[in-house]
Amino acid sequence: MESAVPKKARSWRLSFRVTVITIFLFLTMTMALIGIALQYYFSTRLATDSTLILYQQAAEQTRAYLSSIDHSTSQILKLAAPRLGHADDLDHPQAMRALMTTILQENPLYYASYVGFPNGDYYELINLDSGVGVRQQLMALPQDRWVVLTVRRVDGERRRTLAYYDQNFTLRTRRDAPTNYDPTSRPWYQHAKDGVVFKTPPYLFQHLQLPGQTYAMRISGTQAVLAIDITLASLSDHLRARAPDPESRIFLYQKNGQLIAGSNHPTTSVLPPAVQKLDLTPSEQKTVAKAPVLTVSSLMDWPPFDFSIAGNPQGYTVDMISLIGQMTGLRFNYVNGPSWPQFVDLFRQGRVDMLGSVMCDGNNAMRGIQTAPYVHAPIGVLTRAGAPRVDRIEQLYGQRVAIPAGWSIIGFLQRHFPKIQVVTVDGVSGMFAAVRAGQVVAGIDNAAELRYTKREFFYNDVTVTAPLSFGAISAPTGLCFVAQKKHKAVVSLINQALGQLTPAQKTQLKNRWLLTDGASKQPSATVPFAALVDMAADSGQQNRLIPLMLGGQKMFVYVTALGKAGGSDAYFGILTPVSRVLAPAYREVRQVMWLTLLIWVLVLPLAYWLATLIVTPVKLLAIEEEKIRDKKYAELKPVSSHIGEIDDLAVSQREMAQAIQRHAEEQEALIDAFILLIAQAIDEKSPYTGGHCARVPVIAMMLAERAHESEQPPFDDFHFKNDSEWREFRISAWLHDCGKITTPEFVVDKGSKLETIYNRIHEIRTRFEVLWRDAQITYLENCLRDPLAEPAHKDAWVQQQAQLQTQFAFIAGCNQGGETMSEAQIQTLETLAQITWVRHFDDRLGLSPAEQRHLQTCDHDASLPQTEYLLQDKPWHRIPRTANLPCPERFGIHMAKPELLYNRGELYNLKILRGTLTTEDRYKINEHVISTIRMLDRLPLPDNLKRVPRYASTHHETLDGRGYPRQLTAKDLSMPERIMVLADVFEALTASDRPYKNAKTLSEALDLMHRMVQEQHIDRDVFDLFLISGTYREYAQQYLKPEQIDTVDISRYLNAVTRDS
Repeated sequence: MESAVPKKARSWRLSFRVTVITIFLFLTMTMALIGIALQYYFSTRLATDSTLILYQQAAEQTRAYLSSIDHSTSQILKLAAPRLGHADDLDHPQAMRALMTTILQENPLYYASYVGFPNGDYYELINLDSGVGVRQQLMALPQDRWVVLTVRRVDGERRRTLAYYDQNFTLRTRRDAPTNYDPTSRPWYQHAKDGVVFKTPPYLFQHLQLPGQTYAMRISGTQAVLAIDITLASLSDHLRARAPDPESRIFLYQKNGQLIAGSNHPTTSVLPPAVQKLDLTPSEQKTVAKAPVLTVSSLMDWPPFDFSIAGNPQGYTVDMISLIGQMTGLRFNYVNGPSWPQFVDLFRQGRVDMLGSVMCDGNNAMRGIQTAPYVHAPIGVLTRAGAPRVDRIEQLYGQRVAIPAGWSIIGFLQRHFPKIQVVTVDGVSGMFAAVRAGQVVAGIDNAAELRYTKREFFYNDVTVTAPLSFGAISAPTGLCFVAQKKHKAVVSLINQALGQLTPAQKTQLKNRWLLTDGASKQPSATVPFAALVDMAADSGQQNRLIPLMLGGQKMFVYVTALGKAGGSDAYFGILTPVSRVLAPAYREVRQVMWLTLLIWVLVLPLAYWLATLIVTPVKLLAIEEEKIRDKKYAELKPVSSHIGEIDDLAVSQREMAQAIQRHAEEQEALIDAFILLIAQAIDEKSPYTGGHCARVPVIAMMLAERAHESEQPPFDDFHFKNDSEWREFRISAWLHDCGKITTPEFVVDKGSKLETIYNRIHEIRTRFEVLWRDAQITYLENCLRDPLAEPAHKDAWVQQQAQLQTQFAFIAGCNQGGETMSEAQIQTLETLAQITWVRHFDDRLGLSPAEQRHLQTCDHDASLPQTEYLLQDKPWHRIPRTANLPCPERFGIHMAKPELLYNRGELYNLKILRGTLTTEDRYKINEHVISTIRMLDRLPLPDNLKRVPRYASTHHETLDGRGYPRQLTAKDLSMPERIMVLADVFEALTASDRPYKNAKTLSEALDLMHRMVQEQHIDRDVFDLFLISGTYREYAQQYLKPEQIDTVDISRYLNAVTRDS
């Protein structure tokens, strides 16, 4: 028997060998993975711990580096300044040069040392070996070692002189040019004090045009200031040297994210792509040649137009000036550090040649000449996040609005919108701080600048709205340059260059600086991620390695505070990809994994051998289990194993097999006993069935054995494979009429037409008795009325009595059903049925409950006396079919079902043409096959008996499809089913214990069966085998009476079959 588990549930199952090997390998792999996981954990822990130590060391080295620079430079200034106590001017340069040479030689990190005098004179010694860009920027040759830069007034004009010296201070060349540089206007000079060293924030060195920081101290007893410059390139070089990994990024930044220096941060501007030079006239070329290097203001914090990254000028304005320089040949130097109001003052004093990023408004000319606008940028408004949206200037009436001090738009607002309370603040950062702190309602500035600052400094608590509507007033949105009036010809060249810029070049600048979606390609003045700012604000996250997803990559972030740098708190941050930090751990884990895999592969043969010790006896046990399942108990063999549990299992299997065998034999015996009991009950239920259920299996088994042994077609392909199939067929034969147990006896036993529970001919006879008495009473009454005619009356009475006897004899003969009814006989019945008699008693009395309920459903006249007919079909003779038992379609039943369950009408039954059964009676008897199917279908038969319902329910089928209940044809009937048909017919014809018929002799039975073969009721091949094998005679000798066994010439049946075929 196949397993009841669905195939889908069994499809994933593994063999025992595979399972054992898999478990073994799984356990070994699990242990290996645990070991690898532990190694990974400790390796990554070691990697992160060592990285943390490395970062802490880098931070400490940077702190020490910065501290050492501050300390050593301060000490040098404090020691050197007293030695220059006599220096009030440039009258003694040799002494200053000797001292500065010593300082720069002993400290190669220093870019330059210089002295600024109160009269504007300036002396500087530059160390050309202090950095790679220094020599290139100052256009020095390889043999040059020093450059002396002096600024002094000559004939009323300020002149700058660059003198180039070799190692021994031998002069190679000197360059002289006019300049407006005044050291007294520089922050380092203005903030220097006696005895205290002042350190500037990063700014652009005007002469070198590279960013750096200055250490300065006033010389005691004078107004001169001694200073030392250090380029930020040296600090960036230090940070790059401290990078623990090529992909690490180190930042030195302020708490708000403003960069001071970085390991991969550029210290020079990235120039825009080259452009085509203007086709200048000779006059214009002469103007360019005579024009000095123009000093241009460079703000520190007005991005994205004009700002500084670690002192290096950046922005849209800076790129525009570079383009103008490429197109015209004009030269520009940037000056940064001063605030905007200070730049305006310097411009008015003539110390700055040109102001950049000035709002194009006639009121902002500042006694200079404005160029044409080089860009138009709308004005925006800055408000706190969540505040009401402000997009019209009227919404700010009566409100405090922050604007950086000195901004050109202040005058515009005060002239046109005096209702606004303008609050000047210190730069753009001051405006953002005021808005974020709620000190003002809003801030007004260029929209691009507001967006850039908000994005770069991660200010998520403010909102920028642009453009800001000024109603009917036209707000100035253009930015232009303002140059000194003496540079009128230069302004003309600048305007010409601005007019020659192509749309592509303008778009390139816009994409680089002015995109509003954060996709601009400009360099950043701040750290790249807000996490660095957050960690700087939270001391709990400092001095730790924190993994974060930054820019789509998982990074380790480390931040620590360094103290003061450039006048404000400085922070040291490192970003390193996690994959780089953990690369050694990953590499070790991969090596261990490969080694583990190799060992795992080498262990496979061992696992296979170990599995064999278990699998081999288990497989043998499985083979023995198959034998037990197939009930081949005699073929069982003992299985032994060195594994105790398996050996015990083998012993248990043998004992179980013996128990199963005994149990199976007992169960089979019990089932067979039940089957025999049912068959015997059916046979004993009615004498009409006789021993039918007992004898049909005998005939069927005898004939099946002959078919099984035959090698002639079509039996050469028919064989029962084992005892189970033989038993299946035998049980089918015993149960072929089991459905008759549900058939009412009075139907099965119906030997006459009027018979039900009893033979109702007695009721008819009683009615004739009534008619007999009525005739006698009529005779006596006639004699009393006319005594003289008594002989005539007697003759009439005797004649009537004779007629009654004849009529009853006719009806009684019709009731027997032995002959086919003729049309004349039926007509006679209908005539006799019209004879009447009078009923004086209520026919509703003495009825059973069921009869009473049925009578209530019928049309019944209860009046008395009631004239009744001799034979009649009354309404209550029609018994309706109340219970329709289910008959699933899978049974394939095709039997026409009568409307009524029974029709007990007297005339209806007597008019049966042949036999004693009505249509309803015949269906009730044939229904036993359906009952057989239904009963056997409900039994939970095992697989070896699954065909019992089919075999047992096809013995009334025919080869031509006229049988019942399924109306099968020859192609649908198997050989066992055809054998069952013949066995059922032969037993029915030859049975001698049926009270309703006489037993047929062998010849009579075979004659009838031969006709049934011709009518395709019985299979010809099976009938042929029945005759040739002598099965008919073998059965007859055992079960038929001697007088039934007559001489039979089977050849005439065989020849007839041959002729018919």
